Amino acid sequence: MTARLDAALVELYRCGFRRFISGGAMGWDLLCAERVLALRSSHPDARLIMALPCQKQTRGWPAKEKSRHAAVCAAADRCVILSGTYYTGCMMVRNRYMVDRSSFCLCYLTQMKGGTLSTVRYALEEGLPLLNTAIEADCDAFAAEDG
Repeated sequence: MTARLDAALVELYRCGFRRFISGGAMGWDLLCAERVLALRSSHPDARLIMALPCQKQTRGWPAKEKSRHAAVCAAADRCVILSGTYYTGCMMVRNRYMVDRSSFCLCYLTQMKGGTLSTVRYALEEGLPLLNTAIEADCDAFAAEDG
């Protein structure tokens, strides 16, 4: 999965994308943020913006994940905290914030339910091109495009 993600990020960079937004959630979001930071080693003008749903997003997370999150936020070019406190719906607000400020959606969608699906649907409604990195053949084709 990381190799597919790296290839997609390099291709997006090649296509002119320089600003990448991550929602900071455990799993895919943190992995993406870490890989954008790695991309900066060879492409220093790549920018990482963290869009955090609330001040204490990591409350209740395992210590290792809290540490990853803190390291990513410290290295990010910008952290936007959308709410001082958690409330029902703050994750959806964060997801829409990211879509509304994006011109491409890179996702890892494996289930036809949940927050990722609703975000993907919103991105498609907003007309964003999308690459689901869970689909290996689509990633291979995307990385092979001539632009």
